[in-house]
Amino acid sequence: MRNFLLTCVLLVATAMAAQTEEPFWLGADISGTTELEAYGVKLYNNKGEIRENTALMKELGLNAIRLRVWVNPRGGFSSKEDVLEMAKRAKYYDMAIMIDFHYSDWWADPGKQPIPAAWQYFSYGEMQYALAAHTRETLQLLKDNHIDVRWVQVGNETTHGFLWPMGRAEENMEQYAGLTEAGYKAVKSVYPDATVIVHLDAGCDPQRYDFIFDGLKKYGAHWDMIGISVYPFWDVEAKLTKDYKETIKAFT
Repeated sequence: MRNFLLTCVLLVATAMAAQTEEPFWLGADISGTTELEAYGVKLYNNKGEIRENTALMKELGLNAIRLRVWVNPRGGFSSKEDVLEMAKRAKYYDMAIMIDFHYSDWWADPGKQPIPAAWQYFSYGEMQYALAAHTRETLQLLKDNHIDVRWVQVGNETTHGFLWPMGRAEENMEQYAGLTEAGYKAVKSVYPDATVIVHLDAGCDPQRYDFIFDGLKKYGAHWDMIGISVYPFWDVEAKLTKDYKETIKAFT
């Protein structure tokens, strides 16, 4: 069975419009919870007591969770209905919610950003429409069930764009920007106050961030916050520290 890792995401604000002080958000991605439960996996706290995952996160001091959304996933895990189930649990424990749209039927990451099977033959215009519709439908389902969404990622680790090859940043920056903008507008149409995030990994590579965000800006895409994933075990500590500080300085 696949191992499920909690992914920490460092969020760097590009603009601070609110004057009130934000709480410190400590969260984790627990999207695999319902699949673990389906396999009969049980989770325990440090006293050896069985806990449901959301309850365990709350017990450990977390106040936010991230939930990924896949378009047509096998088994239904990380579908919009599955996300609703997990969001209800988060609401019960008074945890803030981040929704992470992969725009794929399975994992999307820097090494792969596959187009959902049902969207394979779409034109660019059709892809924008499908992306926006999927975003709106998922968020509207949450809103109709009285779920508050604080943050929304338009894409997951889009270090080289998403929905390849159409939205691959190196070859099709304008289309990547247009798809990102379609997602941004869809989010705001349902949750006007939600913070829209463009999320990359390679937090130790400021040149990559320059390339992506200069390109998005050039072609008219909008975002509210930059999401940075940093994986120290893939980098040399000294380089990570130096480049991470440069990235923070450049985008705050």
